[in-house]
Amino acid sequence: METAALTDEGRQELVSLVEKLNDEMKSSGAGGSEKAFGLGCGLGLLPVIGIILFLFVFQVINLVLAMFLLVVGLLGVAGISALLASLARSNTHQRIFREVGDPEIVQFISQYHLSRQAFDTLARQILPEDAPLQAFLLPVMPEDSGSPEVIKKL
Repeated sequence: METAALTDEGRQELVSLVEKLNDEMKSSGAGGSEKAFGLGCGLGLLPVIGIILFLFVFQVINLVLAMFLLVVGLLGVAGISALLASLARSNTHQRIFREVGDPEIVQFISQYHLSRQAFDTLARQILPEDAPLQAFLLPVMPEDSGSPEVIKKL
């Protein structure tokens, strides 16, 4: 699909759309990640503390060993919670892109008669490397493949 050159208004709208989608993905991903980490730590500590108290009350372990087990348990719970938080962030990004991002991108490319490849290439040029939206964009079109003029202008 051949692309038409974007006007200044079209470029501004592209930048606005890409930044809005990326910011929405960042904020939603951070919220989901924080909730998952907090829930994982809170619920994960209950069995660790329960087991340590049980063993300490029945004098199977002494205070030093109980503290050591508590620290090891805390590290294990924090590691598992961090993994769950990462998965929650990734799933939230996918959901936001599927429900919000993709329909808005389809609407933009149909309004400005861009191909999805051209849109994704332009969006990659706007976004920083670590932007969550980058994971959902197609690879950049090679320079020597006769890329449209619109990509070279932006």
